[in-house]
Amino acid sequence: MKKILLRLGDYVFVTRPLILVPAWSFYMLGAAAGRNAAGMTPRGIELFPQAPNGYYYGFACLTAILITAYLLNQVFDRESDRLNNKGHFLTRGIFSVRSVVLMAVVGFLCASYLFRYVTNAQDVPLILAVILSLAYSVPPLRLVARPIVDLAANAVGYGAVAYVAGFGAYGGAVDDAVRLAVPYVFLVGATFLHTAILDVSGDEAAGKNTTAVLIGVWRSAVLACALALVGLIWSVANFWSGYRDWTATTVLAVCAAAFVHSAVRLRRSGA
Repeated sequence: MKKILLRLGDYVFVTRPLILVPAWSFYMLGAAAGRNAAGMTPRGIELFPQAPNGYYYGFACLTAILITAYLLNQVFDRESDRLNNKGHFLTRGIFSVRSVVLMAVVGFLCASYLFRYVTNAQDVPLILAVILSLAYSVPPLRLVARPIVDLAANAVGYGAVAYVAGFGAYGGAVDDAVRLAVPYVFLVGATFLHTAILDVSGDEAAGKNTTAVLIGVWRSAVLACALALVGLIWSVANFWSGYRDWTATTVLAVCAAAFVHSAVRLRRSGA
Protein backbone atom coordinates (compact mmCIF):
# COMPACT_ATOMS: atom_id res chain seq x y z
CA MET A 1 0.00 0.00 0.00
CA LYS A 2 2.83 2.41 0.86
CA LYS A 3 4.47 1.85 -2.52
CA ILE A 4 1.15 2.45 -4.28
CA LEU A 5 0.60 5.73 -2.42
CA LEU A 6 4.14 6.87 -3.16
CA ARG A 7 3.67 6.07 -6.83
CA LEU A 8 0.39 7.98 -6.91
CA GLY A 9 2.26 10.88 -5.32
CA ASP A 10 4.79 10.73 -8.17
CA TYR A 11 1.97 11.05 -10.71
CA VAL A 12 0.62 14.06 -8.84
CA PHE A 13 3.88 15.92 -8.37
CA VAL A 14 5.25 15.30 -11.87
CA THR A 15 2.52 17.74 -12.99
CA ARG A 16 4.19 20.42 -10.80
CA PRO A 17 1.07 21.38 -8.79
CA LEU A 18 2.92 24.06 -6.83
CA ILE A 19 3.52 26.16 -9.94
CA LEU A 20 -0.11 25.71 -10.95
CA VAL A 21 -1.04 27.82 -7.93
CA PRO A 22 0.08 31.18 -9.43
CA ALA A 23 -1.94 30.55 -12.61
CA TRP A 24 -4.98 29.55 -10.56
CA SER A 25 -4.56 32.71 -8.49
CA PHE A 26 -4.47 34.97 -11.55
CA TYR A 27 -7.45 33.16 -13.05
CA MET A 28 -9.44 33.71 -9.85
CA LEU A 29 -8.39 37.35 -9.63
CA GLY A 30 -9.54 37.86 -13.21
CA ALA A 31 -12.82 36.10 -12.46
CA ALA A 32 -13.40 38.29 -9.40
CA ALA A 33 -12.80 41.41 -11.53
CA GLY A 34 -15.10 40.04 -14.24
CA ARG A 35 -17.82 39.37 -11.70
CA ASN A 36 -17.57 42.90 -10.36
CA ALA A 37 -17.62 44.33 -13.90
CA ALA A 38 -20.80 42.33 -14.54
CA GLY A 39 -22.44 44.00 -11.54
CA MET A 40 -22.54 40.87 -9.42
CA THR A 41 -21.86 41.06 -5.70
CA PRO A 42 -20.66 38.16 -3.54
CA ARG A 43 -23.16 36.43 -1.26
CA GLY A 44 -22.11 34.65 1.92
CA ILE A 45 -18.62 33.19 2.24
CA GLU A 46 -18.68 30.82 -0.75
CA LEU A 47 -16.02 31.16 -3.43
CA PHE A 48 -17.74 32.72 -6.46
CA PRO A 49 -21.32 31.76 -5.48
CA GLN A 50 -22.65 33.28 -8.72
CA ALA A 51 -20.04 31.73 -11.00
CA PRO A 52 -21.35 30.48 -14.35
CA ASN A 53 -20.37 27.06 -15.72
CA GLY A 54 -17.79 28.75 -17.93
CA TYR A 55 -15.81 29.66 -14.83
CA TYR A 56 -15.34 26.02 -13.83
CA TYR A 57 -14.77 24.68 -17.34
CA GLY A 58 -12.29 27.48 -18.04
CA PHE A 59 -10.46 26.73 -14.81
CA ALA A 60 -10.23 23.03 -15.63
CA CYS A 61 -9.22 23.70 -19.25
CA LEU A 62 -6.45 26.10 -18.22
CA THR A 63 -5.21 23.58 -15.67
CA ALA A 64 -5.03 20.81 -18.29
CA ILE A 65 -3.18 23.13 -20.69
CA LEU A 66 -0.63 24.07 -18.04
CA ILE A 67 -0.07 20.48 -16.94
CA THR A 68 0.62 19.61 -20.58
CA ALA A 69 3.08 22.49 -20.78
CA TYR A 70 4.89 21.53 -17.58
CA LEU A 71 5.26 17.92 -18.69
CA LEU A 72 6.67 18.91 -22.09
CA ASN A 73 9.01 21.39 -20.43
CA GLN A 74 10.50 18.59 -18.33
CA VAL A 75 11.08 16.49 -21.44
CA PHE A 76 12.91 19.17 -23.40
CA ASP A 77 14.77 20.67 -20.43
CA ARG A 78 16.23 17.40 -19.17
CA GLU A 79 19.85 18.45 -19.57
CA SER A 80 19.58 21.88 -17.97
CA ASP A 81 17.42 20.42 -15.18
CA ARG A 82 20.12 17.84 -14.50
CA LEU A 83 22.78 20.52 -14.24
CA ASN A 84 20.55 22.70 -12.04
CA ASN A 85 19.71 19.69 -9.83
CA LYS A 86 15.96 19.83 -10.41
CA GLY A 87 13.34 18.08 -12.53
CA HIS A 88 14.19 14.81 -10.81
CA PHE A 89 11.31 12.78 -12.24
CA LEU A 90 13.16 12.41 -15.53
CA THR A 91 16.75 13.08 -14.54
CA ARG A 92 16.61 10.31 -11.92
CA GLY A 93 14.55 7.91 -14.00
CA ILE A 94 11.40 8.01 -11.88
CA PHE A 95 9.46 8.36 -15.13
CA SER A 96 10.54 7.56 -18.67
CA VAL A 97 10.37 10.19 -21.40
CA ARG A 98 7.70 8.10 -23.13
CA SER A 99 5.53 8.09 -20.00
CA VAL A 100 5.75 11.86 -19.56
CA VAL A 101 4.96 12.47 -23.24
CA LEU A 102 1.96 10.15 -22.96
CA MET A 103 0.72 12.08 -19.91
CA ALA A 104 1.15 15.31 -21.87
CA VAL A 105 -0.97 13.91 -24.70
CA VAL A 106 -3.69 12.95 -22.21
CA GLY A 107 -3.55 16.46 -20.73
CA PHE A 108 -3.92 18.00 -24.18
CA LEU A 109 -6.90 15.77 -25.02
CA CYS A 110 -8.58 16.71 -21.73
CA ALA A 111 -8.01 20.41 -22.46
CA SER A 112 -9.47 19.97 -25.96
CA TYR A 113 -12.61 18.35 -24.56
CA LEU A 114 -13.10 20.98 -21.84
CA PHE A 115 -12.58 23.79 -24.36
CA ARG A 116 -15.95 22.93 -25.92
CA TYR A 117 -17.74 24.24 -22.83
CA VAL A 118 -15.94 27.52 -22.08
CA THR A 119 -17.49 30.91 -22.84
CA ASN A 120 -16.84 32.75 -26.10
CA ALA A 121 -14.85 35.37 -24.21
CA GLN A 122 -12.48 32.65 -22.97
CA ASP A 123 -11.73 31.19 -26.40
CA VAL A 124 -8.88 33.53 -27.38
CA PRO A 125 -6.92 33.51 -24.09
CA LEU A 126 -7.15 29.72 -23.81
CA ILE A 127 -6.04 29.21 -27.42
CA LEU A 128 -3.16 31.60 -26.75
CA ALA A 129 -2.33 29.52 -23.66
CA VAL A 130 -2.03 26.41 -25.84
CA ILE A 131 0.18 28.18 -28.39
CA LEU A 132 2.49 29.60 -25.71
CA SER A 133 2.62 26.24 -23.90
CA LEU A 134 3.83 24.41 -26.98
CA ALA A 135 6.08 27.17 -28.31
CA TYR A 136 7.74 27.66 -24.92
CA SER A 137 9.43 24.26 -24.74
CA VAL A 138 9.07 22.46 -28.06
CA PRO A 139 11.60 23.02 -30.89
CA PRO A 140 12.04 24.76 -33.22
CA LEU A 141 10.61 27.85 -31.49
CA ARG A 142 11.59 26.83 -27.93
CA LEU A 143 10.97 30.24 -26.42
CA VAL A 144 12.43 29.14 -23.08
CA ALA A 145 15.92 29.37 -24.62
CA ARG A 146 15.42 32.71 -26.37
CA PRO A 147 16.48 35.77 -24.34
CA ILE A 148 13.80 38.40 -23.67
CA VAL A 149 11.22 36.23 -25.44
CA ASP A 150 11.32 33.77 -22.52
CA LEU A 151 10.63 36.68 -20.18
CA ALA A 152 7.74 37.96 -22.30
CA ALA A 153 6.21 34.49 -22.69
CA ASN A 154 6.14 33.92 -18.93
CA ALA A 155 4.87 37.41 -18.14
CA VAL A 156 2.07 37.27 -20.71
CA GLY A 157 1.25 33.59 -20.18
CA TYR A 158 0.70 33.88 -16.44
CA GLY A 159 -0.05 37.52 -15.84
CA ALA A 160 -2.32 38.17 -18.81
CA VAL A 161 -3.65 34.95 -20.33
CA ALA A 162 -4.80 33.34 -17.07
CA TYR A 163 -6.27 36.62 -15.81
CA VAL A 164 -8.16 37.39 -19.03
CA ALA A 165 -9.48 33.81 -19.18
CA GLY A 166 -10.89 34.21 -15.67
CA PHE A 167 -12.38 37.60 -16.53
CA GLY A 168 -13.96 36.08 -19.64
CA ALA A 169 -15.95 33.60 -17.56
CA TYR A 170 -18.38 36.46 -16.93
CA GLY A 171 -18.33 37.70 -20.53
CA GLY A 172 -16.67 41.03 -19.77
CA ALA A 173 -14.97 43.31 -22.30
CA VAL A 174 -11.48 42.13 -23.24
CA ASP A 175 -9.98 45.64 -23.16
CA ASP A 176 -11.06 46.03 -19.53
CA ALA A 177 -9.50 42.68 -18.67
CA VAL A 178 -6.22 43.56 -20.39
CA ARG A 179 -5.96 46.92 -18.64
CA LEU A 180 -6.40 45.24 -15.27
CA ALA A 181 -3.99 42.41 -16.15
CA VAL A 182 -1.05 44.64 -17.13
CA PRO A 183 0.27 45.14 -13.54
CA TYR A 184 0.29 41.37 -13.10
CA VAL A 185 2.25 40.97 -16.35
CA PHE A 186 5.02 43.14 -14.92
CA LEU A 187 4.82 41.31 -11.58
CA VAL A 188 5.24 37.90 -13.21
CA GLY A 189 8.07 39.17 -15.41
CA ALA A 190 9.96 40.47 -12.40
CA THR A 191 9.42 37.25 -10.47
CA PHE A 192 10.46 35.10 -13.43
CA LEU A 193 13.80 36.90 -13.63
CA HIS A 194 14.57 35.95 -10.04
CA THR A 195 13.81 32.29 -10.74
CA ALA A 196 16.02 32.46 -13.84
CA ILE A 197 18.89 33.94 -11.80
CA LEU A 198 19.02 30.75 -9.72
CA ASP A 199 19.51 28.64 -12.86
CA VAL A 200 22.12 30.78 -14.63
CA SER A 201 25.11 28.46 -14.15
CA GLY A 202 23.27 25.29 -15.18
CA ASP A 203 21.48 26.94 -18.10
CA GLU A 204 24.74 28.39 -19.38
CA ALA A 205 26.50 25.03 -19.14
CA ALA A 206 23.63 23.36 -21.02
CA GLY A 207 23.69 26.00 -23.76
CA LYS A 208 20.28 27.32 -22.76
CA ASN A 209 20.42 31.03 -23.55
CA THR A 210 17.88 32.64 -21.21
CA THR A 211 17.46 36.35 -20.44
CA ALA A 212 19.40 35.93 -17.19
CA VAL A 213 22.25 34.17 -19.01
CA LEU A 214 22.36 36.92 -21.66
CA ILE A 215 22.39 39.97 -19.38
CA GLY A 216 23.84 38.46 -16.21
CA VAL A 217 22.70 38.17 -12.61
CA TRP A 218 23.08 41.81 -11.58
CA ARG A 219 21.34 43.27 -14.62
CA SER A 220 18.55 40.70 -14.29
CA ALA A 221 17.96 41.83 -10.71
CA VAL A 222 17.90 45.47 -11.78
CA LEU A 223 15.50 44.70 -14.62
CA ALA A 224 13.25 42.87 -12.16
CA CYS A 225 13.16 45.98 -9.96
CA ALA A 226 12.29 48.13 -12.96
CA LEU A 227 9.46 45.81 -14.04
CA ALA A 228 7.98 45.69 -10.54
CA LEU A 229 8.10 49.48 -10.24
CA VAL A 230 6.47 49.97 -13.65
CA GLY A 231 3.76 47.51 -12.67
CA LEU A 232 3.19 49.39 -9.42
CA ILE A 233 2.93 52.72 -11.24
CA TRP A 234 0.49 51.24 -13.77
CA SER A 235 -1.62 49.77 -10.98
CA VAL A 236 -1.82 53.12 -9.17
CA ALA A 237 -2.60 54.89 -12.46
CA ASN A 238 -5.52 52.51 -12.97
CA PHE A 239 -7.21 54.07 -9.95
CA TRP A 240 -7.57 57.36 -11.82
CA SER A 241 -9.13 55.48 -14.74
CA GLY A 242 -11.73 53.81 -12.59
CA TYR A 243 -9.99 50.41 -12.52
CA ARG A 244 -9.22 49.70 -8.89
CA ASP A 245 -7.28 46.65 -7.83
CA TRP A 246 -5.90 46.85 -4.32
CA THR A 247 -4.48 43.34 -4.57
CA ALA A 248 -2.21 44.24 -7.48
CA THR A 249 -1.11 47.50 -5.87
CA THR A 250 -0.33 45.91 -2.50
CA VAL A 251 1.49 42.88 -3.89
CA LEU A 252 3.56 44.96 -6.31
CA ALA A 253 4.52 47.42 -3.57
CA VAL A 254 5.76 44.59 -1.35
CA CYS A 255 7.53 42.80 -4.21
CA ALA A 256 9.16 45.98 -5.51
CA ALA A 257 10.65 46.60 -2.06
CA ALA A 258 11.83 42.97 -1.83
CA PHE A 259 13.36 43.06 -5.31
CA VAL A 260 15.22 46.31 -4.61
CA HIS A 261 16.58 44.79 -1.41
CA SER A 262 17.65 41.69 -3.36
CA ALA A 263 19.40 43.80 -6.00
CA VAL A 264 21.30 45.73 -3.33
CA ARG A 265 22.41 42.48 -1.70
CA LEU A 266 23.57 41.08 -5.03
CA ARG A 267 25.50 44.23 -5.79
CA ARG A 268 27.28 44.11 -2.47
CA SER A 269 28.17 40.46 -3.03
CA GLY A 270 29.74 41.34 -6.37
CA ALA A 271 27.31 39.28 -8.45
